[in-house]
Amino acid sequence: MKLSTHYYVLSLSERSSRLYECFRDNLIDIQNSGFPFKSIVYPDGPNRPGVKETCLRDFIRKTDQHFDSYYKQDPLTLVVIGEKELLRIFRAVTTHPEPIIGFIEGYYSDTSLHDLGKIVWAVDKAAMGGTEKMAIHELEKEVGRRKNALGIEAVARAADSEVGATLFVEEDYHVKSTIRKTDRSVYISKHVDINDVIDDAVDVVIERVLANDGNVFFLDSGSLIKFQRIALIAPEQDLGDS
Repeated sequence: MKLSTHYYVLSLSERSSRLYECFRDNLIDIQNSGFPFKSIVYPDGPNRPGVKETCLRDFIRKTDQHFDSYYKQDPLTLVVIGEKELLRIFRAVTTHPEPIIGFIEGYYSDTSLHDLGKIVWAVDKAAMGGTEKMAIHELEKEVGRRKNALGIEAVARAADSEVGATLFVEEDYHVKSTIRKTDRSVYISKHVDINDVIDDAVDVVIERVLANDGNVFFLDSGSLIKFQRIALIAPEQDLGDS
């Protein structure tokens, strides 16, 4: 399972389960066949402890089955959120342990999509490498030792051909672009829909680096200005002219 900035979030509560499709910290609430999935188990209901446990297991098992239909269509990684007891049951009954990259314990049903996006993105970002205090130091050292790709256009050209490369990028850096149908290359243009989060050259580059077994480090805004906000370093061989 390849790590990605495009992933799922499954939110569990005793009242309902919800599924989100996520691009970094932007969440899309899936409201279609299967989700939201409502439960008949209520925390203030008359269910006896043993009966409630059985009902919760059945509810979460069915939630996992609903998720299966989406996962088969688009097998992305998964972050699961919910209170401790619900996460315990989910771990026991799920048939999808492979794509899970993290669990977040707590009640988040009333959390705004904006705030929830920040919380789950931190988990996905950490799974891809996160930020490290020594990242800039390592970047500066490697830039001095070998050729590299700096800036979105050079990095986009290099990302396809390099296996095991390391990408350094500012966390809030986005560049609107489109993808050429002929060779799948990234075309930087000002004339694209700014509301289309998929047409983001930076996300495309991240996806390609990860697909080629590379690593991604996200750094604070403004920390990579002298590197044009994004840089790619090859593992051993030179990148060639950029």
